[in-house]
Amino acid sequence: MTTTSHAVANEFIRLAQEQGKQLTNMQLQKLVFIAQGYFLAIHNEPLHYHNAHAWQWGPVIPNLYKSLQKYGSNIVTEMLVSEDKIDSGSKEAEVIKAVFENYGHYTGGQLSTLTHRPRTPWSETWERKKFDVIDQQIIKNHYQSLIEKA
Repeated sequence: MTTTSHAVANEFIRLAQEQGKQLTNMQLQKLVFIAQGYFLAIHNEPLHYHNAHAWQWGPVIPNLYKSLQKYGSNIVTEMLVSEDKIDSGSKEAEVIKAVFENYGHYTGGQLSTLTHRPRTPWSETWERKKFDVIDQQIIKNHYQSLIEKA
């Protein structure tokens, strides 16, 4: 079931809280983007329906950014307003948990660097048209290639 980027971010916040960790605005932006990529690659459908754009510091989901911008570069201290919730045990929850386990230890800067590499969905979009929507097919193809290499 496709949901909001806010519901996905809330699931990352919940997972972090369970482990006594905290996440910043930038970490959440990148983790939600990465989760979208893996979900597209694995399930051939989007995890959330908010578009990601190629901004200067990497992929950003503007709808999510508007809700997080009050935190600046600081820790996000509360759940975001969202009518949607990720069901535990769902395929959505499984992908989000796997992304958190594999990428949740990176800082926002490290995640930004990771998503800025050449031949990533961000770099392909940035080279074509700065600040444009990152096409989901490009995202899916990139994350499929990462799965194949693993």
